Amino acid sequence: MCEGRQEKLFTNPWGVNSGFEGLRAKLNELIPLEGACENPRSTNKHLDKFRKAQNATHDFFNNGLGNRRPLFKQIFGEHLRRGVPTKNCFNYFSRISWSQWEDDIEEVLTPIILAAAKEQGL
Repeated sequence: MCEGRQEKLFTNPWGVNSGFEGLRAKLNELIPLEGACENPRSTNKHLDKFRKAQNATHDFFNNGLGNRRPLFKQIFGEHLRRGVPTKNCFNYFSRISWSQWEDDIEEVLTPIILAAAKEQGL
């Protein structure tokens, strides 16, 4: 046992705080299988942002940004540039461990999940 070391209370698999997994699942039930949500600029603005963020996150972890790199940069880009040259921030994934990427993405994704849940009355 290591003294002075505190383990994380929640993990962030694929950028989703495990404490919000149930909430994420409920939001997933509300988004369409394809395309934008109904009223993506008004009543479902945050839900549609969640949909886009989740699609970008899935592409990051599953495909290495083979499909949605521009969307990922749009949602997460400014936040994830810590310590990596801005010009090449998405070319050097090996510079940051997998769990660090999960933690960094979680910092952006959790407020998106919470805003969508509040908007949808969850």
